Amino acid sequence: MTIWNVKTDNEGSWWVAQGDLPMNLYPQDQAYYFSSEEVFSFHLGIMLRLMNDEANKPQEFINNISHGAELSISLRRKLNLASEKLQQAVEIEEIQAIGVMCRETLIELIGYIYDSDSIEGDENFKKSDVKNRGELIINKYLIGSENKELRKHLKNFLNGAWDYSNTITHSSSKTIHEASICLTITTAVVSSFENLLAKYFDPASGLECKECGSRHLIVAENDETEDLLIICENCRHGFIKD
Repeated sequence: MTIWNVKTDNEGSWWVAQGDLPMNLYPQDQAYYFSSEEVFSFHLGIMLRLMNDEANKPQEFINNISHGAELSISLRRKLNLASEKLQQAVEIEEIQAIGVMCRETLIELIGYIYDSDSIEGDENFKKSDVKNRGELIINKYLIGSENKELRKHLKNFLNGAWDYSNTITHSSSKTIHEASICLTITTAVVSSFENLLAKYFDPASGLECKECGSRHLIVAENDETEDLLIICENCRHGFIKD
């Protein structure tokens, strides 16, 4: 960081702080900043505080957990609202409300993906039957023996989030810390299912270039057949995928 001593013809004298942190300027004709060292300390402190406040915003809390997954607008709104409530929660009823919002988010998540016409084994499960509906979804989108371990972990992850959100909802002894854990797990489950869908519908997922082995692949237009033309961005080799 550099502190500039700036003199102007008509606008007075200023200290200008410039560097890796956002730039700002401070008037020298006021008694708050006596030296460049004091300006440095003040600027560093206030910028770090602003950055910390930004990181603690509800939407940043959700973004940090979801790692940029494309959550649906409605689900993101619910998670952001729960995060806002979390920052203000003190009383037990407010903490229980976090559990309720996590439950509602999980119900909407599964309902958002669930399609009874395309999932085998549908038994007309209730909308709130997150565990059984979720299991059918996981079985559909993670088929094959190579996905056995991931199916197991994702089911356990979903079931744990559902059980713990119910615990927070009905407990009279949980604290803000348990509520934060509940929201963190719920957000991670939503992100996991969004990535599950992305994996399933990505035509290049798991593919490697047959020439160089790179995974930097794109799907190109193919007017000759309905098959997909996959192009390697590394060596430009192309191949057809059914």
